[in-house]
Amino acid sequence: MDNYRIEEGFAGQIMHVLPRPLLAEVSTNVLVGELHPTDIGWFPHALSHYRDRPDGSEQHILIYCAAGRGWVELDGARSPVLPGQILLIPRGVRHTYAADETDPWSIYWVHFSGMDSDWFGQTLNPENHLIPTVADVESGISDLFNRILKRFDNGITLNAILYASQALRYLLAITFFDNPAFTLGNPSRKPHEFHDVISLMRHQLASGLTLQQMAHRAGLCTSRFTELFKKQTGFPPVEYYIRLRIQEAGRLLDTSTLSIKEVSDRVGFEDPYYFSRCFKKIAGLSPRHYRQRIKG
Repeated sequence: MDNYRIEEGFAGQIMHVLPRPLLAEVSTNVLVGELHPTDIGWFPHALSHYRDRPDGSEQHILIYCAAGRGWVELDGARSPVLPGQILLIPRGVRHTYAADETDPWSIYWVHFSGMDSDWFGQTLNPENHLIPTVADVESGISDLFNRILKRFDNGITLNAILYASQALRYLLAITFFDNPAFTLGNPSRKPHEFHDVISLMRHQLASGLTLQQMAHRAGLCTSRFTELFKKQTGFPPVEYYIRLRIQEAGRLLDTSTLSIKEVSDRVGFEDPYYFSRCFKKIAGLSPRHYRQRIKG
């Protein structure tokens, strides 16, 4: 079987290669030029699938393994690709990948380019080039791929490329920023789950949680908790908690007739002047001006 290798031609496959002259023409549109697919497809049960690119690809490549298994060789190291994993290969990097011989993968794949593409293909790409996912992320990615493929089935037009470009951006956003199985900047470590801590924060907006109480809920010392929480959310835990309280204050200012002092009390600020300073720092307006601003 090792001697029988194919790049494409699988039963039930879907593949669209966007015409390069059309891409060059529509890439002047900012919605396309910043990020767009150049080739996209679906290879189900891709027995004997094999691809070797000694000089790499001109575009970044994203492969989502929906079922089965495969492997990839990058930077001289071979790694298995498992169901639910995303393989992200930067442009210009020598690589080889293939389906497993006994349990061949079923993959969605896309080549993408554009001014923003290096941000996803290189800057955010983890060191091992593999991104784990969870069930909700997997279904979202599959759905977006299917939508793009179906749109191109009806013709590769400007509108179809515009649609695909925005869907691709959303697909990458799900992969990197709404994926509990992956932590930016820390791909080698399984991310610590902080759902319980954030739930505790949301249910005790008025009670004034301490850092020690949050760390205790997470089962970590305060320093380790602060480090991991900031890596996962982008904010230290105390600041995240304050932002949740200010977010709730904004909701109360929008939807109730409570006085600013009453709103301050509801979200755990005993000093309304300190509340106003925090609110303005985060929301950009004082509570009074925020309430007066026309919204919607």
